[in-house]
Amino acid sequence: MRQKIYRRIFAVLCVLLVVSQMMQVAYSYHKEQQEAGEDNSEPASLVLWYTDDKLNAYLVEAAEEFEKNHHVEVTLQLVTAVDYIEHINTASISDLGGPDLFITSSELLEKARLAGLTVENNSFSDREMDSYFPQKAQDAATCGGKLVAYPFYFETCFMLYNKNYVDGAPGTIDEILEYSKSFEGGTGEDKIENILKWNVADIFFNFFFISNYVNLGGATGDDKSQVQLSAEEVIQCLEYYQSLNAFFAIDADAVTTDNVLQEFIDGKIVYTIAKTDAIAKLDAAIAEGSVAEEAEAPSEEGSEGEEGEGEGEGTEGSGEEENPDNGYFYGIAEVPNLTESLPTKGLSVTNSVVVNAYSKERALAKEFAKFITYEKVDALYAMTNKMPVKVGVPYENPEITTLLVQYEHSVEVPKITDLSNYWIEMEIAFANIWRGNDVRSEIEAVDARIQAQLVTEE
Repeated sequence: MRQKIYRRIFAVLCVLLVVSQMMQVAYSYHKEQQEAGEDNSEPASLVLWYTDDKLNAYLVEAAEEFEKNHHVEVTLQLVTAVDYIEHINTASISDLGGPDLFITSSELLEKARLAGLTVENNSFSDREMDSYFPQKAQDAATCGGKLVAYPFYFETCFMLYNKNYVDGAPGTIDEILEYSKSFEGGTGEDKIENILKWNVADIFFNFFFISNYVNLGGATGDDKSQVQLSAEEVIQCLEYYQSLNAFFAIDADAVTTDNVLQEFIDGKIVYTIAKTDAIAKLDAAIAEGSVAEEAEAPSEEGSEGEEGEGEGEGTEGSGEEENPDNGYFYGIAEVPNLTESLPTKGLSVTNSVVVNAYSKERALAKEFAKFITYEKVDALYAMTNKMPVKVGVPYENPEITTLLVQYEHSVEVPKITDLSNYWIEMEIAFANIWRGNDVRSEIEAVDARIQAQLVTEE
């Protein structure tokens, strides 16, 4: 009897041992299958929305590289800029879902934040942000006290000058006026029709006249308590602006940005105010050979000692005696001050990448945002003619770095949604002032309308 019991116990133990081994084998098999399944599973997916087709080639290449390195599918969607944030919000709360990340300008960032579409950019340490991106770019990507976007590229206005006629850019418009008064023309200068000409009908090119004396929402452009649109200096600057019409006689009804740039290429203008995208058009004209033939230098004194003796007076202080033009007929400079006592600042707009708070792949979306705005961005200008905000990007023309300096000294378009119609109001005011309307009346009227709107909206 006792032996039977022992045999049964032994049999049970054997069964338990076999079952245990089977379970262990099954667990190992299941784990292997699970790991294999993870390797062979469908890749994660990201959707990026953007509105500028000039980014196509860059984003396609970036997406392909990111897909290979991260086992992810990236879908790029070029969409309309009309009601952009509204469409993102509608899609995000729908069953179909919206983009995982999107590219937007700084002026729409508050609208995106208020719609609950932003998450904090914590992909960089504070030290890294300060090393890689100018403070202006960080401010542009900050809203509600947090860095909610990845600064990408910028637009700003600046001064262009023709190196065939002048050695550099002046510090003030007063200096340009003095040059104009003394200008007599001469050999190689017969093409010149205007000493200074710019698109006086476009607020982006005009705003530098007053931008040093207005406050559009504080450093980050989203503080309604820091909005100042009128001051005595603003009046002075606009009276100065109005006086230039009598001197340069630019027809606001006929002038266009493209026409002014073409006249500059044709050698008809010495100085002009341009926007960032002008550089690519100038370089294209150089490549096509459609630039006006090089004029004879303004002075013959610097042509002696061609072997690099460094004795030419015309290149004093330039540090470029061996090749003063670097192969480019144009020079890039910051916008000039109006006078010694009326400084200026350019206007700028920063475009950033925002990770959608509704995304189910936030961590991956943040990696892609960092990839296109930092890791790969050195290729952005060559592929799109867009100026990246990242510090240290190399350029074939070293003068292009002046644009980043101008950007750092600029006034960013504000994020406050209640200021969105300010630009239309000011463009009309500038046009009226250029044609002779009373400066104070125009500015006070705009100020009253916008301030009333800000109070009402609060």
